[in-house]
Amino acid sequence: MEDCLVYFFTGFLDSGKTTVIGEWAGNDAFRGRKIVIISTEDGDVEYDDISFPDEAPVIIVKETTEITRDLMFRIEAEHKPDVIFIEWNGSVSPSKFFDEVDVPERWALAAAVVVIDATTYSEYYRNMQTFFADYYRFCDTAIFNRVDPEVNNIPKLRGSVKSVNPSINLTFLDKNDQVLDIGNFLPYDLSKDICEIAPDDFGLFWTDALDNVARYNGKKVKLTGQAMTFRELKGKAFALVRQAYTCCSADIGQINLLCFYDVKPNFPAGQWLNVTGTVRYFKDSQNGQEFDVPCLEVIDYAITSKPDTEIIYFS
Repeated sequence: MEDCLVYFFTGFLDSGKTTVIGEWAGNDAFRGRKIVIISTEDGDVEYDDISFPDEAPVIIVKETTEITRDLMFRIEAEHKPDVIFIEWNGSVSPSKFFDEVDVPERWALAAAVVVIDATTYSEYYRNMQTFFADYYRFCDTAIFNRVDPEVNNIPKLRGSVKSVNPSINLTFLDKNDQVLDIGNFLPYDLSKDICEIAPDDFGLFWTDALDNVARYNGKKVKLTGQAMTFRELKGKAFALVRQAYTCCSADIGQINLLCFYDVKPNFPAGQWLNVTGTVRYFKDSQNGQEFDVPCLEVIDYAITSKPDTEIIYFS
């Protein structure tokens, strides 16, 4: 038999998971395929309210505690599904599924998605950052819906996710479910000969540049960070370093922007620098996934004072 594609969805109650699953399940790509939806919470929208263009999916409603190996194998035996959508209760860590539940061998994870309501995100993220960090670590896709560009700082929404999982895919939908291009909302102007990026926007530059090679490759930028030298770089480069608050008060990470430069003995290591350079990329990998990492070919630098806020915040 062919693989059964599994789509895992999580996120807080009323974030829009049911609606998104309904839209995905109704996609033409799944026409004629046996679909099972496993739901572990009740929200404002019910699957009975959704009109499916093909045969209605099989809906199985369970508590997260009832999602077990036995249930998964029983679903396989009784329904022989082609596609499974799992709507996971957002108040329970995705690890409870991925780490603890065995599934039939032919079930293949196609996507793990967290759906986020942008209208409540700031308040929720402030008070429940560890929950969101868990979402981002286990998911490969994040969908922000109900985004209002006049209210929501889209680059900072992006940064709060990318600081935890740089390889995650993000989509921003407005209140009419139209996709928003983050490139239209950056707080700096890449069309300038030299784009000056404010110290507080270092993290936004980093997270956006990770995803948008074409947007940044070859651009000249000016950035502020603390210069650090490492023996491994053998005098051919230094790192422009910023500390970043990524999840909770105990979780301070470090961004190292590699800067290619012929480092002399009198190089001001440890000093804060304004560095002007051309953005380039090199290959790296994380969790088995390869991605492009931004770096700088240094044109010039100057010693500067440390910024008012040394630690980067993404929200």
